[in-house]
Amino acid sequence: MYHMMLSSFKMVDTKMTFRMILSLFVVFLASRAVAEQVPTIMWSSQSYLHNLPPARAGHSLSPIDLQHDYLDTIIAKRPQLIVLFIQDKLSLDDFSQYGDVYDGNSNGGLFSNLKSSMDRAASSLVLSTELPASPGLHGNQVATYLQGRVDGSVIPVEHSLTEIRTDGKKLQLDKNTLILVRLPPVEGSIEESLKRNNDIIGSVIKSLPKELDFTILLTANRPSKVSVVLPSHDSLSSGRHLLGDFDAIDDSTYTFINATKDSSCAVYLYATDVSFLVAKLDESTPFEDTVNLTAVVPATQTVTCANGTVELALKYTNVGNLKNLDLVIPFDVTKRQWSLGNITMQYNYQSDLQTIRGSDKLVPKFTTTPRKMSYHCDKPNKFKELTTDKDNNTKGVITFQGLQVQPVDIENGAFSYANECVGFFTAPIWMGLLTTIILTLVLAFGMMMIMSLKTMDRFDDPKGKTITITATD
Repeated sequence: MYHMMLSSFKMVDTKMTFRMILSLFVVFLASRAVAEQVPTIMWSSQSYLHNLPPARAGHSLSPIDLQHDYLDTIIAKRPQLIVLFIQDKLSLDDFSQYGDVYDGNSNGGLFSNLKSSMDRAASSLVLSTELPASPGLHGNQVATYLQGRVDGSVIPVEHSLTEIRTDGKKLQLDKNTLILVRLPPVEGSIEESLKRNNDIIGSVIKSLPKELDFTILLTANRPSKVSVVLPSHDSLSSGRHLLGDFDAIDDSTYTFINATKDSSCAVYLYATDVSFLVAKLDESTPFEDTVNLTAVVPATQTVTCANGTVELALKYTNVGNLKNLDLVIPFDVTKRQWSLGNITMQYNYQSDLQTIRGSDKLVPKFTTTPRKMSYHCDKPNKFKELTTDKDNNTKGVITFQGLQVQPVDIENGAFSYANECVGFFTAPIWMGLLTTIILTLVLAFGMMMIMSLKTMDRFDDPKGKTITITATD
């Protein structure tokens, strides 16, 4: 489906409808779990957009690919007008929800001016672009890139519902001119905001000189709907999570550690719940307490990389009765894979009932993960205790739930595709396999019984000699 859609972009067919372009793309994106994305829609009075490299199936564009493969080509086509519309929040789902894309006779719903302009264009593209590492700045990044490379004027447009005017700069007909339109933010009623912005888009397009070629782009700073699994401010990717409002992510419901030394030495660690259990193993007066570390920012977090080892050091101080906790999490990295080493910790717990000081070493349950992949596990990760502080007879155990971690090959400020902790043979799979095996055995037994049936060795022949049996008293 995705390949057919991209091939159709290469056909110079000005009657291609807005519904076909966006509905197919939305269906494709809905089947995947990817990094947070915003749409980048472009259309032109010239047909050169059909010659741009199509996005690979199953992939969205990085900001660098968008700049080098698309924006540079647009800038090289001179002279022309380049119009950039930037909305604060926009997702491809908004087109299916408010654009009436499933009605073949629709005029585009709340995006009627966008549909009308794209229908009249000689070429058009609908792209999905990953957010840059900087939070919520995709549209601004595109604007900055274009502003630094056009050879003509940059004209910001003052928008209102009653007038559309420029700042008085004259268009340079022999150069590229960038018209930058920052649409009002989407707030309050979404329908009213989108309708207002649609009116502004239509007014700007109608005011363009008819004698000049143009290329128009529409994008956003951030998506209106995102997958809520990781902090939105780092544009981190994961999968299989419900969509929610971008602003509705509660920072108190997760822990995210971004320990970065440089571009080649960094560790990302995310968890929905982090807890530390401390216990006194005294038969006469046993004691146990759990300290919640979720959303607690470590006092210090450092990372060191040397000789194939990445080491993350975290220090927590004054978290309830936990006065001090030093965690050292090592990762062994090879050319093909990475693994989590034994976690060492030192802790100081003080309460009205107990004072517990000790150190422990914990062994992780999972072994290795391929490079260029992160490790993800929704289940609680209770590490196996290797040693306890025998002098004080104490024990400390840290638990991560909803853990995702990556100590190497972090690109674009996002987790890579996750290696899940769930094995292939889960309980439902085992149930299906056992049921299938039992039914197969029953069927095989029945077939064997049928195949073992044999016909009689001799039949009565009506033309042959009859068999007479005399019976005497």
